[in-house]
Amino acid sequence: MDETLTQKQREAVEAQEGARRAGVPLSDYVKSKGLELRPVYDAIAALRRRGALPPASRPRKRKFKSKSRFVAVRMTSSPAPTVTARSDLVCRLVRSDGCAIECGEWPEPKWVAAVLAGSRDAAS
Repeated sequence: MDETLTQKQREAVEAQEGARRAGVPLSDYVKSKGLELRPVYDAIAALRRRGALPPASRPRKRKFKSKSRFVAVRMTSSPAPTVTARSDLVCRLVRSDGCAIECGEWPEPKWVAAVLAGSRDAAS
C-alpha cells in the first residue's frame, strides 16, 4: 500500500497511527507535530473513499438534526395573515407525504378530504 501513497497521504496515515498510539485526538497530535490539520483530514478522507483505509470507527457529528438540509417554507397565493401565536391556529392538516397546512378557521370538510387525499384541485 505504501508504494501507491503520495507523500501527503503517507504523512496523514502516520499522523493517524501516531495519534492512536498516543491516545490523543488526531487534531491535537497534528498540531503538536506542526502539521496543517485540513490537508491531513482531506488525505484520510480520500483514502477512506477509495477503500485504502477502513471507515471511521464512529459516525461524524451532524450539524443538522434532520437528515435533510431543506427548511420549511410557507407558500400562499395572497399575503398571509399575521398569526402571532400558534394558539391562533384552529387546525393543522398533515398529509402522509409530510405536507402540512395550518388553518386559522375551520375549513370545509369536503376541502379537507380532498387535500388529505392529495387532490390537485382541492385549493380551488
